Amino acid sequence: MYQVVPKKKQTKKITLSDKIYSFPMASSKKIFLIEEERIKNIVIINTKLAYPLVEKKVKREYMRLITLLMDLLTSDDDTGESFKEALNRIEKFRQEIKNKYRHYLKRKELEEMGKQLKLFQKEASIRMMELQNLIYERNMHQGKGK
Repeated sequence: MYQVVPKKKQTKKITLSDKIYSFPMASSKKIFLIEEERIKNIVIINTKLAYPLVEKKVKREYMRLITLLMDLLTSDDDTGESFKEALNRIEKFRQEIKNKYRHYLKRKELEEMGKQLKLFQKEASIRMMELQNLIYERNMHQGKGK
């Protein structure tokens, strides 16, 4: 099915101008034994083989992000730090997807995640603006009473 080729037996040379997208499969602590060879890191170059692994990892991270965003947006925060944190987490996730996983995922999946993240981002920014306006109004009323 698949063949493990040690580095010294590779026939195709890769130049610096070649764009190769690879997905690391194994962790740094786990060692695989394949044909009596100790393999520490496995890198998947074929995008069709990497797709299920990437999809599973991204969905897991995405679901964690969604639950975190729900907690942050429903918290009773008077300072607005939770809204800033939500916006930062959304941007971090978007950049990570853009830089690491964009080549493996389907366009439809990326668009669906992007739409939901845009809604969360819009909601967080609206609530942050409302909180800032409320704080500004409180400061204006306190200044007139003196």
